[in-house]
Amino acid sequence: MRRSHFLTQFTKVRFVDETPYVAEESYPFIPDPVFHSLDDVAVLRNGPRGGGGGMARSPACSLDMALQRGMPDPAERPLCSPPEGSRLLLHSLSSSSTAHCVAFPLRDPDEARLMKYYLEYMCNWFDLCDVSRQFALKVPLRAMSSPTLRNAIFALSSRHLSLRGQFDEYASTRYHQECLRQLSSVSHGSPDLLDDNLLAATILLRTLEELDVPLLGNDYESHLLGIQVFMNTHGPAAVASDLRKASYWVGLRQEVTMALSSQRPIKISLCHSFIDQSLTEASDDMWANRIIVHCADVVQFCFGDDNQRPADYRRLLKYDDDWLHSRPLSFIPVAFSAADPGMGEAFPRIMYLSHSVVISVMHSLLARALLLCHDPTLPKIGVTRQNVLQTRDDEFQSVQRMPPRKLQVGVAGLGRMGKRHALNFFQSVPRAELVAVSSPDADEREWASETFGPFGIRVYESYDAMLQHKGLDAVCVASATTVHATQAIKAIEAGKNVLCEKPLATTAKVSQTVVDAAATRPDLKVMCGFSRRFDEHYRDAYAKMSRGDIGRPSVFRSQTCDMLDPSGFFVAYAEFSGGIFVDCSIHDIDLALWFFNEDDDAKIKSVCAIGITAVEPDLCQYNDRDNAMGLVEFTDGRIVHLYSSRMMAAGQDDSTEIIGTRGKLSVNSLPAANLVRVYEAGGIRQEVPQNYWDRFKNAFAREAVEFTDCCLDDTEVPVKLTTAVAAVRIAAALQQSMITGEKIWFNLLGQQAIKAQL
Repeated sequence: MRRSHFLTQFTKVRFVDETPYVAEESYPFIPDPVFHSLDDVAVLRNGPRGGGGGMARSPACSLDMALQRGMPDPAERPLCSPPEGSRLLLHSLSSSSTAHCVAFPLRDPDEARLMKYYLEYMCNWFDLCDVSRQFALKVPLRAMSSPTLRNAIFALSSRHLSLRGQFDEYASTRYHQECLRQLSSVSHGSPDLLDDNLLAATILLRTLEELDVPLLGNDYESHLLGIQVFMNTHGPAAVASDLRKASYWVGLRQEVTMALSSQRPIKISLCHSFIDQSLTEASDDMWANRIIVHCADVVQFCFGDDNQRPADYRRLLKYDDDWLHSRPLSFIPVAFSAADPGMGEAFPRIMYLSHSVVISVMHSLLARALLLCHDPTLPKIGVTRQNVLQTRDDEFQSVQRMPPRKLQVGVAGLGRMGKRHALNFFQSVPRAELVAVSSPDADEREWASETFGPFGIRVYESYDAMLQHKGLDAVCVASATTVHATQAIKAIEAGKNVLCEKPLATTAKVSQTVVDAAATRPDLKVMCGFSRRFDEHYRDAYAKMSRGDIGRPSVFRSQTCDMLDPSGFFVAYAEFSGGIFVDCSIHDIDLALWFFNEDDDAKIKSVCAIGITAVEPDLCQYNDRDNAMGLVEFTDGRIVHLYSSRMMAAGQDDSTEIIGTRGKLSVNSLPAANLVRVYEAGGIRQEVPQNYWDRFKNAFAREAVEFTDCCLDDTEVPVKLTTAVAAVRIAAALQQSMITGEKIWFNLLGQQAIKAQL
């Protein structure tokens, strides 16, 4: 699809009300099930319903239908003054002047009906990205004392009801005119521009304006201009009210839609203190608002007055990619139904957890589509331009249609980590399908048969047999460490993509054989699973370090400490794990290489380590310890300090510090399973994760999602395989130093050497 063709889809914005027919006496009503078609062009062409509703269907009313059917319509019964007890002890109404300003209780039955309609239905159009529901809860309350806001509610409700033939078609105009009379006195520079009630009223009237477009034939954007004036006025208050912020987000969604349809710049200020474009942990509403602001930035880039600079284009592309990779798991579709061409369907039907997620997805798709159409790096003429345009068309089709093909995954090994990988691919990766598992252990196969058998997932005893499973695309290797390399290489030779649990092997030499095998099949994706790189907190710390918040990182201090297991598990495990540094500290070593921006160990100067068997003396038979410390020295003087343990009393205790020349970053310095604190007679306590999985389960899911995306989209894996070899080489050297008591030196090639030879 060429740029000009794409843009013609937005030249006419018309209101399309998807509300089911409402019988005269039956509102509030419940819309269709919350399935949202990702037909982005069609939805954008139709425009947001009433603007305030963003790009999603109106939510179902939360009130009980049976109760509402039993409640007579206010317009059917005469209204009178309520009993005095209804106002008893309302101190805010004690003065006659205050009581005179409050319009409730309403005396006009028609206005009571309009208010009821707003409370039960219309308000939901505006609160799709606001869990605090300002337009449902605060706007009606403020309307008690604000005639403009109250008349705006009446104007909007009466217009929507009149479109259904359920109310006087001229009533909306009367209420609208009354609002205009009250708003006409507001001028530029007036303190009334800081009145949140007037801003909220303007938001409602803008939605009314959109409803009137089919009737008038044109959209004069009068109230959109009013929103721009209100939102571009900054008051002396340091913090905007919740209602003002909610109004801003609704207004911005309206502005983005109209700016796109008119191919004009954004006229609402994108510089407010409450705008957060970071990628830190936040609510779904915040994630939605972040991508909406990004979409506004993209519209500004495409249709603004400034030249389209390649640097700005790359910045926007990077934010789009970072946002996509940082979204929380709540953005995973609940259900997916591929388009059925036989039914005339061109796009899939996808169900999400909330309306804010739907709005996020739509604005993300819109931003990506616009960036594809406005790429300043495209060649201007020649065959190269035609080739690039064809590639752009293919990319645009992928944005539109979201191919339903799923990665067919098999999991090898169903021990403590294998079970969790299998469950992840089964339920947490929307673009993957678990089709097979394998284990030589009978108990593990029995568990798999009970868990996955009812869903048609094959359970194999033989790994080699699983590799022959028809249609298998990828293998997750989660078996014993000693067979990681062997199974990974077999999968590569069989033409399968590979996600291998860390480490690749217990020695660098064997680990390198996996790298060599992967080099023979560059068409495959082979990745070692270092889960902490996918943890949102570590990613946030890395982003802050990368932008220079702490200066040059110089010292890296990290620990992996498991909860004490008195069963003897870690003793038996030590026979195959490679030792405490290869099994535990391997994660911290990988983090150090990542934060120090080193893909290999070529800059390692020396390592040394010590250890103790504090609770498990039997570990000595495998040259292992239950507590160990290590130091890694880089050739440029940077230092890595590592601590690992198998005897934590409270639970999993993994933390990291990155110390720079101008500051320090810490991750999980005070471990906590959640934000709950227990206050007891003996003191205050807070629970911590009980094992590694509890601490990093979201990171494991993100790891599986991104690996799947790489396989299906043919993009680079986020963790280079050579880094996995470097981590093993350093870990094995630390293990050797701990056992021998000697400091180990490396030459410039990353090979162990005697200090005198350096």
